[in-house]
Amino acid sequence: MLKKQLEELFNAMPQIVQEKLKPVMENLLERADDLDHYDRKEDDYYAEEHEFLLKEVNKVKYLNDQWQIMNAKKNN
Repeated sequence: MLKKQLEELFNAMPQIVQEKLKPVMENLLERADDLDHYDRKEDDYYAEEHEFLLKEVNKVKYLNDQWQIMNAKKNN
């Protein structure tokens, strides 16, 4: 579930951002897949890992937003 959401988010990003962040995104997708298959979703590990992944995703979103801002300024 989390992996699918992340894939949709990453695929919506411009190609240049995807290329630059590919190693990071692959790592996050792998960790999200592991988390999706984790059985005990109510324990501390799950909560901590889920929180960590969301923080990392927010960083990726921020980088994407910054790239779009720079690109918009460049085109104006």
